[in-house]
Amino acid sequence: MPDRDRPAVLQLPTNALGTRRSITCNVEGMRGKRLLLSASEKVGESTVVSVEHEDTLLIGEVIACANVEGRFQLEIHVEQMLTGLQSLMALRANLLGEGVAAPSALVPMGVRK
Repeated sequence: MPDRDRPAVLQLPTNALGTRRSITCNVEGMRGKRLLLSASEKVGESTVVSVEHEDTLLIGEVIACANVEGRFQLEIHVEQMLTGLQSLMALRANLLGEGVAAPSALVPMGVRK
């Protein structure tokens, strides 16, 4: 699969209005802890972001953003990587679908009902 056909979603932190922005981007590669992305929008350096790519969530900080031929090339220093998102989402859906058991009534020792 060519690098340019590796779509991902870049999640930006919430703004002052409480809305969260998502930018569709392409994964260009990874070198050590540096993730290289190509996006249609500029993202400021030092912005904390998360990237959803295939079955992985990466969390890090933008350390460079340059305009190259009308696209923005981002370099992100990855701090955390979580894999197996599909499995986690299925587990969460299963747990939430079953509901949460109501807490039992606790009676202190020595007290009779």
